[in-house]
Formats: sequence, structure tokens, C-alpha cells
Amino acid sequence: MNKGFKIQRLIVTGLDCDDAVIKFASNAHVIIGPSNTGKSYIFQCVKYLLGSTNKPKRIKESYGYESCYLEICLANNSTHTIRRSLSGGDASLYECSYAEISKHTGEPESLIVGRKATKTKRTLNSYFLSILDLEDRKVRRNKGGVSNNFSFSFLRNHFLIDEISIIKEDSPVYTGQNGEGTKEESILRFLLTGKDDSAIASKPKQRVIDNRKGRMEVLDRLIEDYQKELSEFSEISINSNELDGQIERLGESISIENERLKELYEKVDVYESTINRYWTKWKESESRLLTVNELISRLELLGQHYDSDLYRLESLQESSAAYANLDFGLCPICNSKYDLENHEACSSEDIDDILLASSAEMSKIESLKIELGRTKNNLDVEKAKLLMEIKDAKLNHNLAQEERSKFMSEFIKTSVNELDALRVTLRDRQQALKIVNKLNDLIRQKEQYEVEVDPMDGHYDFDGLTTSTTNEFCEIVQGLLYDWGYSENPSVSFSEETCDLVIDGHDRNLAGKGYRALSYAAFCVGLMHTCLKNNLPHSGTVILDSPLCTLRSRHVKREAKIGNNDIISDETKEAFYSSIAKYRGLGQIVVLDNDGPSNPRSLDIGYTEFTEDTAAGRYGFFTPEDNE
Repeated sequence: MNKGFKIQRLIVTGLDCDDAVIKFASNAHVIIGPSNTGKSYIFQCVKYLLGSTNKPKRIKESYGYESCYLEICLANNSTHTIRRSLSGGDASLYECSYAEISKHTGEPESLIVGRKATKTKRTLNSYFLSILDLEDRKVRRNKGGVSNNFSFSFLRNHFLIDEISIIKEDSPVYTGQNGEGTKEESILRFLLTGKDDSAIASKPKQRVIDNRKGRMEVLDRLIEDYQKELSEFSEISINSNELDGQIERLGESISIENERLKELYEKVDVYESTINRYWTKWKESESRLLTVNELISRLELLGQHYDSDLYRLESLQESSAAYANLDFGLCPICNSKYDLENHEACSSEDIDDILLASSAEMSKIESLKIELGRTKNNLDVEKAKLLMEIKDAKLNHNLAQEERSKFMSEFIKTSVNELDALRVTLRDRQQALKIVNKLNDLIRQKEQYEVEVDPMDGHYDFDGLTTSTTNEFCEIVQGLLYDWGYSENPSVSFSEETCDLVIDGHDRNLAGKGYRALSYAAFCVGLMHTCLKNNLPHSGTVILDSPLCTLRSRHVKREAKIGNNDIISDETKEAFYSSIAKYRGLGQIVVLDNDGPSNPRSLDIGYTEFTEDTAAGRYGFFTPEDNE
């Protein structure tokens, strides 16, 4: 089995109660017993653990029990266990067997039941869909093509058959819910073909059509406006892919031109550096020239002071020499009236000292004047050099400025103009692309509205259940009925009108309760066999409550109202059990009934019998001792 699962064990637990356990055989398992021994409770628990929102009905034997567990074996041979509280609520999923739960590391996955999934939690329904690979499937629910997401409950209706449904007169396809007939037919078609209705688009209501047509008129006006705006770009392609390519190439060209301009500006920086260097030399030389001129001026002034001092000292010497040659008169020093020879106030030696001192001073000044002259000559030389340096620096500075201006004019300006032209072209292409994209979006939106107005382009003749669709299924059901002894040589076909089997030329619902139950069982088992043989969607398990009809049971007294068609013969019963024991690799069949095979040990089936007798065998699913 490539998909699906098999039920391994059902366990019901309570704090102060012994576990109530049923272990199921992997191919066929029969649970036999009279009424009120827990068969229906087992069925309800399994259905509850498979996602039903209806809790198992409380029976007196179940008081004290709190939780139920269903251990299942998946197609990959891994074992999972599902737990639910008998009081209701969500489910817990353990990826291990029931016996290993106590050793299970980490918290079990919480699965939502009866509500929508959240961002962090999935539902029990989605869990079963995932292990059956039935996620994201849809089935059509009406003639307009409206679809519903496939739910595990759709499939559950075809493999979990209770004792009331199995004898109903309506088709096994229908659940009896108003307005769901088309959807239920689509479910069967999906199971038999594997083709769901995800590709079907539903026909919208008239108000939606009117709304979309109004929007399409607005879109037509907008499209016309954008087409006029796009016509202004007459030389530009209106293909978005071509525009994308042009924009990409323009971007590359702009990058290249930017790099080139960067290199040109680096050369300008070299010119600027040269200009600054000459400017600095120019201004430094001028500054030094000012200093030299100031020094020369001061040296000339100092020279004049030296000349004045020399003139004064020369006058002093001349005066001293003249004084020494005088015979009489007043002393120039002491103003004495005596002659010099007899003058006692001052001596002629003082005159000599003055002459010597003045000579020494003049010699010193002459030496300083010579040094001053050398210094001035040096400054004059430096001045001339500075004047030449200033002239050269000024000339070079002006030449460098001219070269920079010429470079800027010839290369920088050209490059900048080319870059500006590229940027203008790029903006035009980007603007055109924006308009083209907007225009394409509007056109796509209009096309979408056209689809919404008529999503199937007028073709609303959907696939349904046909003879060709159900042919193999009918052949398999016919083989089952033959094996079970329904009639000597049963013929089976499918009625598109009633969506039900036609057996031996008669509608299935015309048979009595017993044969309706048997044919319902054949429908469900046949559906499972058809799906598994063709690798089509199915749970891989069928659970039938009273397929041989409770009226067949030896535990039920005959009443006058019971007709022959309501009762299955012993031969048919034995053939049924003998037949299901031979199905291998075609799923699991679980039967709950009042009457079992006469010799179960001779059959290769799992067999559990509830005796309703505390002294013989197993009393029921629960035993009186469990609740003491």
C-alpha cells in the first residue's frame, strides 16, 4: 500500500481503570457480540479519533475513562498514535506507538479539531490529508463551478459506515445534507479518477459580472491615456524586455563615463596642485622681498648714521688738532685764561687721548660700515633673485591656469555633456518603462477581469460520474457480490440518474434492509479495492458496523414485521467472512456485527467476540470489573 494507513489498536484509559484495548488485524478483523457490549462505542471512538466532532456517547461502562488513543500504521510502516479526551477538545499526535508514549521525548503535536488552522498549529483534518497526499485538492460543489477544499471528512463518509447508514435507501454517495449532492458526486469521481477540480473556475454571479464590466470600462480609458503618453516616446521601444536591456546598457555606459570623468578630475587635481605650488612660491617670494626691502631700508638708514658719526669724529679730530696749535686763549676744556703751557687745570695729553679715542671709534665705524656694505650687497643680490623668482612663479602660475582651463574646456566639459546626455536618455527609458509596465499591468488586470466575467470561456459542462468512470468500480463490486453469494450471477452497473448501483437490473435501494446493507458494504469495500489497485486516494481502511444487518443476528428475536429481504442467509454470511479473509494487499476491513462466522479459527482473520457473560470469554469492550 503506497498511501493510507491501517488501524492497529484502540485504547481507552482512565485514572483508576484498567485500559480497554482492541487490537486489530492488518487485513481483516471481525468484532462480534450482542447489543450493548460496546461495539458501537468502539465505532464511535474510532470515528472520533479520525476527526469527528461528535464525542462517543457515554455508557455506564465508560464512566471513569478519560482518554482514548488510536494507534495507526502508515504506508511507510511508521507508527503514529492519536489521543483525544473523551470530554472533547483538540487532538495530540505522538509519532510512536502507544507503548512508547511514556518514553516519548518532547511535547506531542497539538492538532486542532472543529476549528481552522492557525499559523503555528494545523488541524487533525490536515494531518490525515498530509499522510494521504490529499492536501490542496478541491471538489466542485455546484453547477456554477464553485469548489470546496477537499476534507478528510469527505473520505471518512466512504470508509466509516455506521449501523444506521448501512441500511439506508439513499445512495452511499449522498450523506443527506441539503445542497451537497453535486459535491458528493464530485468526491466519488475524484476518488475513482484521481482528478480533482482545482483547475475549475467558478462562474461568477451577475452582480460580480456587472462590477467587473464597469471596472473594465475604467481600465479601457486608463489604457488609452497611457498609450497616448507612451506615443510621445516615438523612438523608444515599447517592449519592456528591450527597455530593460537598454536601461541596463545605459547604466553601464554611465558607470564607464563616471570612471572616465573621475580620471579626468584626478588630472585636474594635478593641475591644481601645480598652480598651488607656483602660487605658494610666488607669495612666499613676495613676502621675502618685502622683508629684504625693509632690511635694505634699515641698512641704508644705519649707513647714514655711520656716516654722521664719522663726520662728527672727523670734526672732533680737526678741532683737537687746531686746538693743539694755539699759543693763547682760553682753555677749551676748563675755560682758563692762562696759557696752555702754564695751564694746570687740564693737560695736553687729554687732547691726545681724544684723538686716539676718536681714531679708534672711526676705525670701528669704518669696519662696521664695510660689514654693512657686504650685508647690503647680499640683500641686493637676494632681492634681484627674488624678483626673478616672482616673475617666473607668476608666469608659471598663469600658464598652469591656462592649461587647466583648456583641459577643463576640452575634456571635462565634453565628458560632463556626454554624461548628462546619457542620464537624460536613461530617465527617458525609465519613464517609458514605467509607463509600459503600468500599461501591461492594466492590460493584465483587464484580461483577469475578462476571465472573471467568464472564467471557463463559456464551457461549463463539467465532468461527472459516467459509465466509463465507474466501469472498473462496478466490475469489482460485482466480483465481491458474487463471492459473498448476493445472488447466483449478479450484474452490477452504475445509474447516473440515482448515482447508485443497479444490481441485477434493479436499483439498489429497492432491496430489503439486509441486502441493502450487504450491497452498501460491497460499495465501500469495492471503492477501497478500486482506489488501492490504481494508486488512487483512499484511507486504506473500511470499518463497517452491522453489514450483515442486526436483523440477521441470532441474538435478535424474529418479529412479524421482518421480511425475507431483510435477512441475510447463513450461506451468504459465511461466504462474506470467508471472502474478506482472502483479501491481501487491498486494505484493511473491520467488521462489527452481532453474528460472526461459524468457525472463525479456520479463517485468516482477526477475531474478537464479546459474550456478555462474565464467566465465558470477554464480556465486552469494557468488563464489569473495570468499573468496580
